[in-house]
Amino acid sequence: MTDALLSHLDATSTVTVVTTRRDGTAVATPIWAVVVGDAAYVRAAYGDKTAWFRRAESGRPAAFTLADGARAEQDPVAALDDPRVAVTFERVAADAPVQDAVSAAYEAKYAADFPEHVPPVVSAESLQYTLLVRPA
Repeated sequence: MTDALLSHLDATSTVTVVTTRRDGTAVATPIWAVVVGDAAYVRAAYGDKTAWFRRAESGRPAAFTLADGARAEQDPVAALDDPRVAVTFERVAADAPVQDAVSAAYEAKYAADFPEHVPPVVSAESLQYTLLVRPA
């Protein structure tokens, strides 16, 4: 993973993941990401019901933009023009030791600003939907 992407994912509240539909269409989605040590993680609070998560796990092309995710919240099509860094994703076992640190990172990064949205992201059920971000 590039230092620029790792720093961006760490410092930016909402980031933009770009995933690919089966028909090849790129989709920009604003999500949360955390950094633990020298690795980045994303987690789908609502599991495989979440479209970006299913696409991320599909193995099709994926990337993060280096822009604020607010752009994707306002105009997901325009966000596709932002500079990107290609990535892949690897599922993290729900009982992996790093899960506690990932949950703590979500709490530290988001609880003050989004207290009502953090519990689903750190719930025991959501642990199985944690993905490690890897360089493509």
